[in-house]
Amino acid sequence: MSKQPNILFILTDHQAYYGHHRPGEFDYRLPRFDSFCQEGVKFDRAYCVAPICTPARTSMMTGLYPSHHGLLFNTERPGKRDIDLSQELYSHHLSNAGYRNAYVGKWHCGHERLPTDYGIEGWSLPDYGKIYMSEAYKTYAEERGFGEARAHIDYHLNRPEWNDKTITLHDPSPWAFMNGSGVLQGPPEAHEEQFVAHLASEKLRELSDDQQPWSLVASFWGPHQPYYPSEPYASMVDPSTIPEYPTFNDDLAGRPLRYAFHRDINHRSSHEWPEWSTWQTILGRAYGQGYQTDAAVGTILDTLRESGQEDNTLVIWCADHGDALASHGGMWDKATTYIEEVARVPLAVRWPEAINPDQSNSQPISNLDVTATMLDAAGITVPEEMHSRSLLPLCQEPASAAWPDHVICQHHGHVVELTQRICITDRFKYVAALFDGDELYDLEDDPFETNNLINSAAHKDTLRQLQGYIIDRIEETNDRKAVHLAHAIKLGWQGFDHSLWVPQQA
Repeated sequence: MSKQPNILFILTDHQAYYGHHRPGEFDYRLPRFDSFCQEGVKFDRAYCVAPICTPARTSMMTGLYPSHHGLLFNTERPGKRDIDLSQELYSHHLSNAGYRNAYVGKWHCGHERLPTDYGIEGWSLPDYGKIYMSEAYKTYAEERGFGEARAHIDYHLNRPEWNDKTITLHDPSPWAFMNGSGVLQGPPEAHEEQFVAHLASEKLRELSDDQQPWSLVASFWGPHQPYYPSEPYASMVDPSTIPEYPTFNDDLAGRPLRYAFHRDINHRSSHEWPEWSTWQTILGRAYGQGYQTDAAVGTILDTLRESGQEDNTLVIWCADHGDALASHGGMWDKATTYIEEVARVPLAVRWPEAINPDQSNSQPISNLDVTATMLDAAGITVPEEMHSRSLLPLCQEPASAAWPDHVICQHHGHVVELTQRICITDRFKYVAALFDGDELYDLEDDPFETNNLINSAAHKDTLRQLQGYIIDRIEETNDRKAVHLAHAIKLGWQGFDHSLWVPQQA
């Protein structure tokens, strides 16, 4: 390698990924991401450290579990809502090694503070952010004659009176238009994904003109709902060709109560939209938004290639978490469950000077490992207090890489608070939940988690092994948020018995 590599970290948000591409049944492949994977290493079993925006994103900024950086929930709710100014981020370590650091796009790691408060240059918004009402977007749109952002809405969960109407997307709250699908009016360049790609590309060109090594986080708001892609992406998938999702008719029998709260109380999506034909339209828009985000990332990769710095740039591309869309009885958004649909994320790494192309790796990992990977590539010793592990050994010498045979993740709930610790091995997933039912699934035989094996006599040894991994991790990391959960596991308590609960029919 000629010098310290530049680092480009591409982060998408809330991506419908796991279960949506089903070979032989339905093809949903993102062309730029597929091409990118062929140029580096694709991690086939990447999980989110926590399936909520703020906890996951803050973990990737700090290299710590949510239980240790303290942002357990999204910044819009009361509680700890900003990263401590005393906390070292990835950027502090890179700065000490001579890097210039930039961040463009969605932050969602702070209510009051932004990346600039931690010495990172660039542009973002507080909390979730309302991109179409930001001054930066208004200037961008005015210069190009786009006018106000407007969307023709197919379906809206909370405002059905908006169905089949064109609405201006101006409201002080980002949640006003969140639970809907439709088509953004105007050219693709008017979409928020292309706007973020434009800003990121401008910043990349600026960084490339400098003599310093640089890092850039390009963080997107998409393909998170609302699913309002613009044409031609909005019509790239014919809704009538989308087959029923494998667990769309799941009645939730035998599942912990958190599933029912998500589906039947929090969003009531299956009640409002009982017909698969409605979900076909919604999924078509969601897939279109995925294609549009994929294309937007592609423009940044093109800018990197044009800069002449592609060969010595480490590029990491992943999502913060997944999307429960249409799964388990017709769910919407993510919630307090750690189902594969919200847990699994796309993750791939490319570095032409140091990593051979066209590799895949099936080792269970998490996106928490992004932090250590950036530091390792820059030649920085990963601090012992970090929970993140560098993925470079798995990319460069996978046969000899020392890596645990399992990954431990966390979830503290969303809307409903619920402490959970999750252990995933090459085959099994165990979810330990305090004050709700536990779950155990054989992901090899049951990839869509239809059979909870928590009470299976044949799987007692497997259960004990995974429980042991969780207890060990709680104790190793001094995970005070899960002390009571560890005690419950040791006592053999597997959550509440919900056998008398009969789920409502959607």
